[in-house]
Amino acid sequence: MPIIDHFDPKIRVISRFHSFHNAWATHIAADLNTFLPENFIAEPNVQIGSRIEIDVQADELLAEDRSGSVRQYKIPPATASIPASFPDEMEVYIIDLGAGRQTVGAIEIVSPANKDRPQHRDTFLAKCLSLISQGISVVIVDILTVRLFNFHNELMRGLDSTAGQISETEEAPLYCAAYRYTFDRDERCVECWAYALSVGDGLPELPLFISSEIAVPVRLEETYMETREKFRVAV
Repeated sequence: MPIIDHFDPKIRVISRFHSFHNAWATHIAADLNTFLPENFIAEPNVQIGSRIEIDVQADELLAEDRSGSVRQYKIPPATASIPASFPDEMEVYIIDLGAGRQTVGAIEIVSPANKDRPQHRDTFLAKCLSLISQGISVVIVDILTVRLFNFHNELMRGLDSTAGQISETEEAPLYCAAYRYTFDRDERCVECWAYALSVGDGLPELPLFISSEIAVPVRLEETYMETREKFRVAV
């Protein structure tokens, strides 16, 4: 099933935006848990009116010698690789080592509230840049046909790059993207997998990295179709 306009009056009568996308977040998390190794878990973290996100957390980071237990996923070629260097200290985090829950990935499903004013847009961008700078894999999904604002291109501008930007046109105002920050002694860069979309398009599969080299697939199309079917949004 292709992307539909969730703000079309005919669709809103059937399913309101926040109800549908809350359910979609749950289906994405459940689907990810079929790919993640047993010491990782994906959990939907929904806050009405501000954001819908999915955290991928681990009781302990995946050790290299345990990589054989992961269902192998062929990572697609990145659409861009942007040289980047983040400040060494962007935030201070207090971590409960006893709880042992460390976030390694986040999926952000953009809501209208993320775009409704400059302060909210800046907060969302700052959060995504902060997560990426810490080596946390980030996926952004924006299928809103209202309050058009391209967070992916703003992230690229924040990295002083035009290489990874996607076209912003009336024909393809929607998009989704995945990001991974890679760094060693000689090179630091942000790899991205970014796709411009429009109503009627299918959703791509994106990689979500749970370690520096191991990724699991975020199956946006399959989970979107499942949510549409269960919410009877078949128009």
